[in-house]
Amino acid sequence: MIKLTNVSKSFQTKNGVVEAVKNVNIHVKAGEIHGVIGYSGAGKSTLIRCVNLLENPSEGNVYIDGEETTHLPLKDLRHTRQNIGMIFQGFNLLKTATVYDNIMIPLRLSGLRKSEAEKRVRKYIEIVGLAGREDSYPSQLSGGQKQRVAIARALSQEPSVLLSDEATSALDPETTDSILDLLLKINEELGITILLITHEMNVVQKICDHVYVMEDGEIIEQGPTIDLFTKPENPTTQMFLNTISQRKISDELLAELTDAGTVIRLTFVGSATGEPLLASITEKFSARPNILSANIIELKNGIVGNIVVHLDGNRSKNTDVLQYLQQEGVLVEELSHIQ
Repeated sequence: MIKLTNVSKSFQTKNGVVEAVKNVNIHVKAGEIHGVIGYSGAGKSTLIRCVNLLENPSEGNVYIDGEETTHLPLKDLRHTRQNIGMIFQGFNLLKTATVYDNIMIPLRLSGLRKSEAEKRVRKYIEIVGLAGREDSYPSQLSGGQKQRVAIARALSQEPSVLLSDEATSALDPETTDSILDLLLKINEELGITILLITHEMNVVQKICDHVYVMEDGEIIEQGPTIDLFTKPENPTTQMFLNTISQRKISDELLAELTDAGTVIRLTFVGSATGEPLLASITEKFSARPNILSANIIELKNGIVGNIVVHLDGNRSKNTDVLQYLQQEGVLVEELSHIQ
């Protein structure tokens, strides 16, 4: 559905060439939600603008629905763009137009006949939950309602692809959740493929099937969301996870505990999160696990639990405990131990 092959984008500035996107490969299958996460300046916004050719890639190819779009004539490109909806952080609404007209005007400009345009406006106002607010102006709406108008406007073109450029970053947490629920609904009920960019880990946690971590214009790690939450390899990915879970133990505490045993991080996936394995190791091995931190993260396609535990005694004493936990399907990461 969306495929980027070796896409790069460079800009010429007075200080030289800036490589905003470097050799990026992305493949979003039809009906999936993929997320690109990265800190400010990572190249995320440039990347997503390459998808709908608001920015022409310096190198590489973009495919939408199997069609290579980077070399299309302008007339054909305009037609292709009608199949790609986009929502922005800043809403981009006409301040002097009502909710109804903010959705209607682009439809009429696209050449859609009035009766069909009116039908679509009513349909998508209903879908985004704004029935009764048709005559309201943007100044009379909350941030979440403004974003719902923007989503309805994008959907009214009836695209197969929806791009989201930091669409929730200006919203409070509760409103963010409601917008994410709406995007899930759109994906499930309308079958629209979604590619979003964000710097918020809770966004990819809630709705994404697959995640790409971007830094300095490159994809530095990628995979199914549950894999990145259970086995993050890159330090940047690990830092993102630290923002929503108690994964990091201070160096001071770690040094103190190392003198008295083994510190391990246990990661439970799916049904393993409900097993009383810490109680089991006490019964089987007379171990005394001291829980330092714990949390459960609910993802779109699964549940991940993290527990950081301190075990008394040296490494050899705890070997059987670690092997038992691994046999039970727990991911075990040793943070420190005494010899």
